[in-house]
Amino acid sequence: MVQLMRYSKQKNFRSSLHDEFQQYLASEANKYDRNNCLKMDFHCHDRNSDIPDELWGRILGLPETWLKTRKLVKILKGNGCDVITITNHNNARSCWELQELGHDVLAAAEFTCHFQEYDLFVHVLTYGFTREQETILNKKREDIYEFLRYTARHDIPVVLPHPLYFYTRNEKIDLTLFEKMAVMFQRFEVLNGQRDLWQSVLTLNWAQQLTPEKIEYYAKKHHLDPQEFGVDPQKPKILTGGSDDHTGIFAGECGSYLYIPNLAERLKTQKPSELALEAIRQGNISPFGHVAENHKLNIAIFDYFSQIATKIEDPGLLRMLLHRGDTRDKIICFLIGNLLLEMQKHKHIKKFFKFVHDALQGKKPSKLITWKISKDYKFCIRHLEDIADSKKHSPEVFIETVNQSITELFNHLNQLIIKRVKKSSQTNYTGKTRLEKLSTEEIIRKFEIPSSLSALISGDSQHHSNMSDFNVNQLLDNLSFPVLISLILAGVTFTSTRVLYQNRQFLNDFAEHIDSNQHDKRALYLTDTLRDKNGVSNSLSGKLREIQRTDSPIDFLICHDDAEPEPHLHVVKPLTSFSLPAYGEQEIRIPDLMEIVRIFYEGGYDRIICSTEGPMALVSLFIKQMFNVPCYFFMHTDWVDFIKHTTELNRHERDRIRRLLRALYKQYNGIFVLNSDHRDWLTGHEMFLDEDKVHLTAHHAQQRDPMAKALQKSSLFADANDDTPILFMASRLSKEKGIFDLPDIVARVRQSIPDLRLVIAGSGPAEEELKAQLPDAKFLGWVDKQQLAACYLGLDLFVFPSRFDTFGNVIIEAFTHGMPAVAYNCKGPKDIIEDRVSGYLANDIEQISEQIISFFTWPSKRELMRQNALKRAAQYQAEPIMQRFIQDLGLADAKAEPTIDRRSVA
Repeated sequence: MVQLMRYSKQKNFRSSLHDEFQQYLASEANKYDRNNCLKMDFHCHDRNSDIPDELWGRILGLPETWLKTRKLVKILKGNGCDVITITNHNNARSCWELQELGHDVLAAAEFTCHFQEYDLFVHVLTYGFTREQETILNKKREDIYEFLRYTARHDIPVVLPHPLYFYTRNEKIDLTLFEKMAVMFQRFEVLNGQRDLWQSVLTLNWAQQLTPEKIEYYAKKHHLDPQEFGVDPQKPKILTGGSDDHTGIFAGECGSYLYIPNLAERLKTQKPSELALEAIRQGNISPFGHVAENHKLNIAIFDYFSQIATKIEDPGLLRMLLHRGDTRDKIICFLIGNLLLEMQKHKHIKKFFKFVHDALQGKKPSKLITWKISKDYKFCIRHLEDIADSKKHSPEVFIETVNQSITELFNHLNQLIIKRVKKSSQTNYTGKTRLEKLSTEEIIRKFEIPSSLSALISGDSQHHSNMSDFNVNQLLDNLSFPVLISLILAGVTFTSTRVLYQNRQFLNDFAEHIDSNQHDKRALYLTDTLRDKNGVSNSLSGKLREIQRTDSPIDFLICHDDAEPEPHLHVVKPLTSFSLPAYGEQEIRIPDLMEIVRIFYEGGYDRIICSTEGPMALVSLFIKQMFNVPCYFFMHTDWVDFIKHTTELNRHERDRIRRLLRALYKQYNGIFVLNSDHRDWLTGHEMFLDEDKVHLTAHHAQQRDPMAKALQKSSLFADANDDTPILFMASRLSKEKGIFDLPDIVARVRQSIPDLRLVIAGSGPAEEELKAQLPDAKFLGWVDKQQLAACYLGLDLFVFPSRFDTFGNVIIEAFTHGMPAVAYNCKGPKDIIEDRVSGYLANDIEQISEQIISFFTWPSKRELMRQNALKRAAQYQAEPIMQRFIQDLGLADAKAEPTIDRRSVA
């Protein structure tokens, strides 16, 4: 049997990382007498880091920072640093400039060095070199071996910063890289203010595991001499800390204490920079500071974006086209550059980002601005004031305030966008929007963007056959500020996390390699429906109950106004909701993106599942890219077939939706389908999905209530008795469910069985029309599970006329209560019903009618068929289906095989 993770009893992954790292920092705090220590931030940058390592920054012609040297020095001293050093990329210009002005500065730089055999680049913090040596180091950094041999020969101490973060396009990192690093470096940065706890703790545990025996083994394995690199295998690795600050916001808040015996006396004759260099060489170092997951990087990127928005210059199209990089990189940079340049044209946006930068430095907007600002944007000023005030408090308070403000700003702006969109699109006094008035057919026909940009912007199109009859220009006038700011806020949060996890698979492999701090395997299951009156909701509710029963490593998340959280169920409130006429009671809810991102991050999830093609699908793909995690889709509905049955669209128009769905499904790492027809369609010529990414699964049978009692037929029809033949159907009453085949079926059967009756449970948009065609049928409306069970137990044969359903939960429900079923030989039903054993499969109305007649005219077969229905339902038990589902998600031990027979459960 597959062993499921009982994660609820385990300590939260992130809290365990926090406790482990805090314990390490507490031990370091007592390592040396602080009276004999110098405080230094080992890793910080200013405006002379003007050529970024990131390709996009170079294409756009952006520096890493605009921070002035003098301001950085002031911040470092203000945070208590006794020694000043600035580690700009591949140059020490700031250090030389300060020395020329008479400042005592430890010369340093962060050199980008090339590991040729791995085709990757690593940074190397380098201290105490001369101007002449800087020139040589820049030449030698093309080969990291020669670079480190040179620093060792000249007693220039080096540190490997953020060892788990480097620059490469290799998807698979060879872990022998770290065996060589263990031989080539004596010092490692274990505390980096811009990295998250997972990387910090992994680095800490790896470095502490490097025993002399391991280092000597690695040296022999790779034919390297540790002495050539200034490494003594017999000495423990030296661990350092630094802020890696680029904006001045966190400079000096992380770093290292440098122990110098008899410090006070030695300072009388020696400069602090000389003593600091001595301590670095001797390894008398103790890291200090605070690691705050992605939150510090989030703030740093927020400030960086704010400065870009006010300072970016046109990089030049020709320059971008001729720059190194592939076409994808250049297109993305072209779009980003145009967005940023467009923002500069809006004076309000430009001013807003100037205020953001000032607030992050502790400066409030002026009172005059507060008075002049529009009422709609008062909340922006309030958050900027909160950010500026928090700068006076501890770093932890500041970090929490800024990140909370980013989230709340994003939500307020989205509420404003929704309000203005609704106002712009209202067309009548009832308050309905154009979208709510449009039919499914009209929406699909208009689902196109004109190829003429002028038509899109001006709303002037010759044929009005697409979105151009919606005045985009008018709408953008009202939305430009909130939309652009929202995009930046979402982009900041996305980028800060993506940067940390762009090598996520490598981090997983590394954690497994060192057998420490392995990330939990947990999935967050997003769905737009769970507590609604539809079949998909019922299926998912059953899946949730089974997850709760087995304490499986999956949690559901729904967007709902009234639902309450439960074990394994998160509930977020929608920002807004609306309905479309073709979907009856089902609401389209717009989720709170930032709240879902927070839940995913803090919950320690490492993969995501989505089961509906609505707004949650977009959220799932955002999280996939943001956290670089696998993402799966559970396909419940055949939308192409739905459109075919509910609209008059031609094949060309339906193909538009098919292509859209193909583009959507291809974004997922795996697709779960409920029938073999769908599997074949997705892997066939129309959809082109890889076969190994499409997983056949099933819904499981719900447990039968042992207390359920059969419904008396006479309670439905006054003239009925136990022998009266009664058909039963439970379904949403809509056209695509095939319900309008029922009048013809009933009429044909009554030619042979005149007293046949029909009972229908369910509701929907076609209910009144169906009642008109079946005036003598009994319509029960929407019934609860107890009433439904009574019908299954008390009536005779379940009829399922839908050619649309991908599975047929109601068939399994009927089987669970011993009721055989008759259905068309297609999709879900043909994989469930064993023809003439547990029910009947038919090709058309005539065959269905004949089989119903056969069922009622052969009483001896009925009892046998009921028993076979019960046996078939037993093959859809929850445990084997859920075990296989969990295994296909990668959440269970792959060596353990489930007991499910996929030939018997299609």
